[in-house]
Amino acid sequence: MKTKTLFLCGIIFLLFTSVNLIAQNSKEYNLPPGYKIHPKKEIIDLSYKIDENNKNEVFYSQDDLLFLKNLSDVELENLKSELPDYYNYIQSGKAFINSLSQKVKNIYTTNELWYIYAFDKKLATTISVLK
Repeated sequence: MKTKTLFLCGIIFLLFTSVNLIAQNSKEYNLPPGYKIHPKKEIIDLSYKIDENNKNEVFYSQDDLLFLKNLSDVELENLKSELPDYYNYIQSGKAFINSLSQKVKNIYTTNELWYIYAFDKKLATTISVLK
């Protein structure tokens, strides 16, 4: 009886943990369809570039920011019918980046803006209102 109870508690704990992780990932990030975050992936905080009180530069390379498939315009157009969710994600990201002020575009690289779009909803909201 003790073993069954312990086993049942273990299963409930695993289910609860799994649901929480899935909910946490979906709430915190704006990821492309099908993208899975590696458990050891460290999310880079790029807000230091606009935070006047935080001048602690974060060290990373532009390659650390890459997460999208590198697609030509022709390949992207083909996705419109093959993977419409991914195509729409890319189009939404482009619209977000195009809507940003020149000031923001001078502060952040295109790779950084895509990274913010996917991994930092709060910063994305903040930079979207900067003039």
